[in-house]
Amino acid sequence: MSSKQRIEASTTVTSDECIYTWTIKNYRSLQFDVGQLLESPKFGVGIDNKKYFKLQLYPEGDGMDDSAGHISFYLKPVIDSAKKPDKLICRVAVMIINNKKIVQKWRMCHDFATSGFLGRGWKKFFELEHIDKLISFENTVTIQCELEIFNEIESSQNSEIICRKDEAIGSMKFDFSFLSEKLSDVKLIVEEDEIPAHKIVLSAASPVFRAMFIHDMLENTENSVKITDITEDILTEMLRYIYTGEIDAIETDQIIELLAAADKYQIDNLTIKCGKVLCDELSSQNAIKLLLAAYKYKVKNLKDEVIKFVTTHIQLFSYSEEMKEIDDPDIWMNLVQSIIKSQKNIS
Repeated sequence: MSSKQRIEASTTVTSDECIYTWTIKNYRSLQFDVGQLLESPKFGVGIDNKKYFKLQLYPEGDGMDDSAGHISFYLKPVIDSAKKPDKLICRVAVMIINNKKIVQKWRMCHDFATSGFLGRGWKKFFELEHIDKLISFENTVTIQCELEIFNEIESSQNSEIICRKDEAIGSMKFDFSFLSEKLSDVKLIVEEDEIPAHKIVLSAASPVFRAMFIHDMLENTENSVKITDITEDILTEMLRYIYTGEIDAIETDQIIELLAAADKYQIDNLTIKCGKVLCDELSSQNAIKLLLAAYKYKVKNLKDEVIKFVTTHIQLFSYSEEMKEIDDPDIWMNLVQSIIKSQKNIS
């Protein structure tokens, strides 16, 4: 049996995070001309080697080209001219919050050292004609800045020669047979359509399909299986993964449906892949939905990531309607434990 080499590498990135909320009171009373600046108090990120920043708001625009009719907004580092760092790589999410709901959200990633530590942001931050959406009933404007500063990056790599029988089927690809009539020996009937498939391929990927074909069932003798528990689109995506190792679905709701199908048909590798995709899509808008899915389908990596995310951004979720949808005591227990642990680390 031939051998192959497995190479595994890891990269560890350390970072400091901060959630800074700036509330501007009596906003409608502000009398600013174009180009006039309103600055927030300075705030620090990190514990040992703090980096300081401030938020800059131009209520009538910064006066630059195309900024007319807009509020302009920038994040600016406050740097000691004698201690300028070689790099200051930041990932930023800025949100306008009104009545505890996110009105609009912007993201960016930037190394401030490459632009002379000048402010970075958006000259067309918000259109003035929609200003009423920003200002609360209490006549306040609230801007929340989620800031992460990347520090050290360390990489390592290990390799080994492997030759394992149980990995053989995982390394095989059947791209040429995906949705193909050639060599097909079973039809999957879904939503009145017939999709050609191959018993040996489905059996290798799913214990559920294997049980259908091995036992003397109606589906086995008639060489057809009626699928009623998932839609045709999701079935096609599941087959795509079985045959090619890839998925094309990009919408979060589609991935969750695909995750449910992977759980029903016990396709563990697809469950893991869906979990990784959903981790990449994690945001404050879908965090609770993903948390519920992670617990329902027992996706550990997704569960851990969402718990960490909600704990870090607990101010956004404390009074949200989405939190009221959680009725699983295990989720609440893990959330509380994570919050307590986080608070202990801060203190």
